[in-house]
Amino acid sequence: MNIKLLQSLIIFILFSATGNAQSFISLSTGISANINKPNQSFYHIPLSLQWKPSPKENNPFFVEFDYGIPFIAKSSGNAYTLNPSLPAAVNLEETICPNIFTVSIGFRIFLYTNKKNNSFYLNLLPFGISNQNFKVTYKNYDKENYEVLNPDVNKDLTGFVASVAAVYNFHKGKQDMMIMLHLQSPTTRRKGDYPLSYKSVAPLQLTFGYNFYYNKGKIK
Repeated sequence: MNIKLLQSLIIFILFSATGNAQSFISLSTGISANINKPNQSFYHIPLSLQWKPSPKENNPFFVEFDYGIPFIAKSSGNAYTLNPSLPAAVNLEETICPNIFTVSIGFRIFLYTNKKNNSFYLNLLPFGISNQNFKVTYKNYDKENYEVLNPDVNKDLTGFVASVAAVYNFHKGKQDMMIMLHLQSPTTRRKGDYPLSYKSVAPLQLTFGYNFYYNKGKIK
C-alpha cells in the first residue's frame, strides 16, 4: 500500500467518524454457521457486545467481545478389536462441543446515511484473539476392548483472527436497532497438528440487536 493511498484511507476513516461522534454499547444475537469445515459443520448462538468508550470525533475505534453458545455436533466413528469373542468392529456415536470466545479491536466506516438517519456501515476488526475449545466424546466406548483409529480428541486452540461485518442501523434515538452480518477468520494454527475431522471455526454470524448511545460528542 503506497503512502498516498494510506493517507486517503486514514482521512476517509476520520471523516466517517465526525458525523457520528458518540460513545455506544451494542448488544446482538442470532445464528452462526461455520464456513471452515472439512467434515464437521458447527452452529452457534452468538452473543456479541461492542463498546466504543470515546465520544471524540477522531476516535472511531471500539472493542468487541464475541461468545458462541454451541450446538452439539454429532457424527459417528468406528472402533476395532482383535478379540475373537467380540465383533471385529462397532460403530460409535461421536459428539463434539465447540466453545468459542473472541476479543477484537476495530473501527467503523460509514458508507451511507439517509434522511431518517438510518445508516449502513462496515465494522473492520483487523486484530483479535480467539479461544476455541473442542470437547469430544464417544458414546458407549469400551476402551478396554476396542480402539478408535485416528480418533478426534479434545483441543484447545488460541490464535489471532481478523473479522469484518456489514451493519444496517435503524435510527431510533438513543436505542437504535441494527442487523449485522459478521465473518471471522479461523485461528492461526501451527503446522503438524494432529489430523482431526474438524478445524478451527470461522463463524459467519447473522445477528439482530441494539446500539445504545451515550456521551454524545460535538457533531460537526
